[in-house]
Amino acid sequence: MNNIIKQVYLNSPFFIKEIFANVEAVRRNYYRKRGQYKENSSSIDISEMLSNYNEEKQIRDFNLLLKHVKENIPYYRGNLRSNCINSLEEITLLPLIDKSRMRENIKDFVNEELLSTFWKGTTSGSTGTPFFYYRDKKSLQFHYALYDKLCAYFSEGEFKRKARISGVNILKVEHKKPPYWYFIKLFNQLQCSTYHINAVTYRDYINAFKKYNIEWGSGYASAWLHLAENVLNDKQLIMPKLSTIVTDSEGLSNEQKFKIETAFNCPVYQTYGLSEVGTIAVQCKNNHYHILTDACHIEIVDEDGFKVKNGKSGQIVVTDLHSYNAPFIRYLTGDTGIMGNNDCGCGWNGPYISELCGRVEDYILTLDGTKVKRLGHIAKPAKGVVGMQLIQYKPGFVEIHVQPRDDFNPESMNDVIKLSKEYLGNTTVTWKSVESLEKTKSGKIKYVIRKF
Repeated sequence: MNNIIKQVYLNSPFFIKEIFANVEAVRRNYYRKRGQYKENSSSIDISEMLSNYNEEKQIRDFNLLLKHVKENIPYYRGNLRSNCINSLEEITLLPLIDKSRMRENIKDFVNEELLSTFWKGTTSGSTGTPFFYYRDKKSLQFHYALYDKLCAYFSEGEFKRKARISGVNILKVEHKKPPYWYFIKLFNQLQCSTYHINAVTYRDYINAFKKYNIEWGSGYASAWLHLAENVLNDKQLIMPKLSTIVTDSEGLSNEQKFKIETAFNCPVYQTYGLSEVGTIAVQCKNNHYHILTDACHIEIVDEDGFKVKNGKSGQIVVTDLHSYNAPFIRYLTGDTGIMGNNDCGCGWNGPYISELCGRVEDYILTLDGTKVKRLGHIAKPAKGVVGMQLIQYKPGFVEIHVQPRDDFNPESMNDVIKLSKEYLGNTTVTWKSVESLEKTKSGKIKYVIRKF
């Protein structure tokens, strides 16, 4: 939505917004479900994919992809030694690609003859520079079908009514009266704003779920957590019965996931994915992220680009096995994680990410130049908080922003600072209470934010 249309939309009466949203849904549905969507949907078996890993199929899919890009994609014509692999270990012989290389000339990475048919997207630019990219429509249609089948698998029904909470601009942020949502008939979906959930409005959201007979939920993990925090403090609230919640965008700690499950009395399934590729993995009951191997292949590499042993942390590398004409092959995601090194024990088989550690740029910089990562655990001593963020304006100094609940215990922050000093050394750490945590333009919440 360009800025002019966005401003017209935001200043329109609510009923016009709802009409606009439903018309837009028709356009999007046509775009997503034409072509090979139905064929893909019929062929995708989520239970089979998660239960029986087929390595030979992945190798075949890789070779079909490599043969095509060698012939049709400029970059790979000159940089691909072979268009065939005999084992997944040979993937490491292929070049690694990152956003900076693709920014130099994005057309090196697409089939220019089909350029007019691609969907053009952009990331929010977590490092400060947005990344513009193309997506192959055939890949999009596969991943839309995959996500729909995944949601149907966990919600136990393809056409059940859902509530989705995300960064859609429904109302201006300063708007103070419900509804903070509208109903999209074609998707059987109550589309809710993430920007308006607070200690006053949470009951409005819950009442809307009951009014619209919502059966399951999806959307931003931080939004569902914020809603759950408020619900858990309200012992008088009668809750709707949801069958499941499928979250995306930000991650959740095990403690945060438990809060949502407790508040809504249903299982929570976290997904992991990228806007450039789609859904990559889904979390099991043991909190591990199982890779959707019919869709993609995942590796973990160190800072020099070499594959690390399972059980060691590194950067996540993804290959989209369905994007032939705008390929993402051995694409450095900017996320860090750990590949599982033994059987998960949940009943699902195949490769899995045992832990998502954060973004590559999610680190605090100390005075001596050390990059300290994986700091999520320092928030554990805090009592009575909705959420926290680590804000760094310059090396050696960190300000913790705390969004408190009514039962917030300021004394507990002494333990947070003490624990943080164990990891950050001589870094100066302070904290302050804030009404709300800082969000990106798309409405997501980052745990670590560096302002330099």
